[in-house]
Amino acid sequence: MFVPRAILLGLAASLAVSLSAAQSGKNPSPPSGAKDITVINHIVFIIKENRSFDNYFGLFPGANGASTGLTSYGATVPLLETPDYAYPFDPEHGWASGNEAIDGGKMDRFDLLADSNINGQGYLGYTQATQTQLPNYWTYAQDFVLADNAFSSIQSDSFTNHLYTVAAQSAGALFISGPTTGVQSGSFGCDAPVGTAGVTADDEGNISKVFPCYNMQTLADSLQSAGISWKFYAPPEGQRGYNFSTLDAINQIRNGPLWATNVVNDANFVSDAGTGLAAVSWLVTGGAASEHPKHGALCAGENWTVQQINAIMNGPDWNSTAIFVTWDDFGGIYDHVAPPVVDNWGLGPRVPFLIISPYALAGHISHTQYEFSSVLKFIEERFGLAPLTERDASANDTTDSFNFAQTPIPPTILQTRTCPMASIGTVPFGGQAVTTNSTPFTVTLTNWGTTTVTIGKPTISGPFSETNTCKTTIGPNGSCAVNVTFSPTELGEQTGTLTVPTSYGGGPSVSVGLQGIGSEFGLNIVYPGLGFPLLAYSTGTLTKPVTLKNYSTSSLNISNIQVVGGAFSQTNTCGSTVVAGASCTFTISFKPSTASALPRTDAYYGDLVIYSNDPASPQQLRLSGSGTPVSYTPKSLTFTAQSVGTTSPAQTITITNHGTNRLTFGSVTAAGAFAETNTCSGGLALNTKCTVSVTFTPTKSGANTGTLTLVDSGGDSPQVINLTGTGN
Repeated sequence: MFVPRAILLGLAASLAVSLSAAQSGKNPSPPSGAKDITVINHIVFIIKENRSFDNYFGLFPGANGASTGLTSYGATVPLLETPDYAYPFDPEHGWASGNEAIDGGKMDRFDLLADSNINGQGYLGYTQATQTQLPNYWTYAQDFVLADNAFSSIQSDSFTNHLYTVAAQSAGALFISGPTTGVQSGSFGCDAPVGTAGVTADDEGNISKVFPCYNMQTLADSLQSAGISWKFYAPPEGQRGYNFSTLDAINQIRNGPLWATNVVNDANFVSDAGTGLAAVSWLVTGGAASEHPKHGALCAGENWTVQQINAIMNGPDWNSTAIFVTWDDFGGIYDHVAPPVVDNWGLGPRVPFLIISPYALAGHISHTQYEFSSVLKFIEERFGLAPLTERDASANDTTDSFNFAQTPIPPTILQTRTCPMASIGTVPFGGQAVTTNSTPFTVTLTNWGTTTVTIGKPTISGPFSETNTCKTTIGPNGSCAVNVTFSPTELGEQTGTLTVPTSYGGGPSVSVGLQGIGSEFGLNIVYPGLGFPLLAYSTGTLTKPVTLKNYSTSSLNISNIQVVGGAFSQTNTCGSTVVAGASCTFTISFKPSTASALPRTDAYYGDLVIYSNDPASPQQLRLSGSGTPVSYTPKSLTFTAQSVGTTSPAQTITITNHGTNRLTFGSVTAAGAFAETNTCSGGLALNTKCTVSVTFTPTKSGANTGTLTLVDSGGDSPQVINLTGTGN
């Protein structure tokens, strides 16, 4: 089994932990008159969900922010106002999509990510919050430290980035997959259901699936060994946000006594802060408070954070506390700064990062490069602990954002606020062909209060219509949905208003702006676009048709057709003019190759961009596909009847590398009543082959099943080949 070098370094660190700061089960006290980091006795690491720096602080004065974003087709577009609550949208933000968005540092392919750019309207990947939407976060940034050069640790998802917040590594995991992925109450750790896996790459790029229950050293282990108190606050099993309870993925903690004593309900944090905190606290949450675009909300999440920080500031430990507030990954949302490349896994796109402490530099914007391992390094330096991996060993420690000798900054006690009932202020529909109906857009109405509110029949103006699930009242924390459809009757920009009578917030109603563009034409493929199945390099080309129809009464004049993504191309029958009522066909081709591949994934992204005299021009059709350098024949093996306890003649599977990079193998493994030998150990150059010889030794009469698993550097690894045989 491959063990990443980072894990080995972490295990070594567990043997080298310094005990100089240890006071068994207690919090260390600073030396008398200390003017250095030892004035800090309590460190709180708050990790929220799925936001980029530009999404939250792109408009903050003096920070390195942006109010426009680059697209895959070369345009610069404004960042629209981000919704308070984006359900059901969740911009793609895994390993493949993170690499695609970054685009080698160009930061121009966020529009190709699923749920990022529907109908070209810039929703949700190209949005940002204003100060009005996040007034308290902006106040913290004004009073304490805002870091505008802080990055997520890996260009991937929540699971892998959360591992960095406790271990300064992800055990080589690129992303999480399995039956509870995307379900906040599900498990990403040792108690995850069968089929859950950290899709993991070794240093050679061999990709395997590893059950996410890791035996690696964490900072919690180091603190425990040194006698330094710590707690990890997270939603308990079965509650939303349990998937962010990161230590659930650490075997020695999840399946040891520390799980019961040190991993506690996040609902306990406020009371604990009022009586006295551990030396180190991690704090995560779920649901609306998490700020996750799909599962959380800006206002509700900010209110929750304010409640936690107010509890610290009102408690006995404020004068010796450092609070770090960050967001775990970019969430598929635009950021303009290219992340530095420090190793094969990161860094990922920038995330918001606040440092709140009596000893933080007041009103300071830090331009120092930070990542999640920076917080771990700060903790290690404060308590005399050895680094876990190369990441925290080499990270900047954030101490340049402190003045430990300054007069302590007094608490900034903030007020929570009444959150908006409507999930979005303005719905941007983008282009829609005249006389056709858009896909409905869901506006969620939520009662964030503590008492039941009344709600009346929604009304709507302009070329829009609605259906809804709303009754006459909404209880506390309840919600209903208004599904709005855009049906343009004329060309050009069109607007309307959704108005819902309600007693919420004192009434008498809430209003949502509606915007769309009446377009001349439509395509028969709707968002999220056109997808292609897995195809081995150099084994052919897949094609699919797309029909364009001119629904208007005037001619459509096409000036240019652009295809984004090296694996895609097009031909068409449209010419330069499509007359009123006429249709034409685009034939989209998909031919993956090594040259157009992203690292350690089989995912390909692309775009068909149509430029014309249409008022919604340019219009996009998102393209996607899967490609691999690996092919194998046959696709499965079936053995004829074989006496129990005897071994069959071998059957052979031939593996071919169609990629220009050398194909390496991490392992070839047979399971069940099957065994294998192979000639693949040296790897494969372009267009070379190796063989796997499989034998069958039945252990029982009747049907026997098994698998042959190839772990290799192909993006679709591991490949699993089904084996069957009959025992006599």
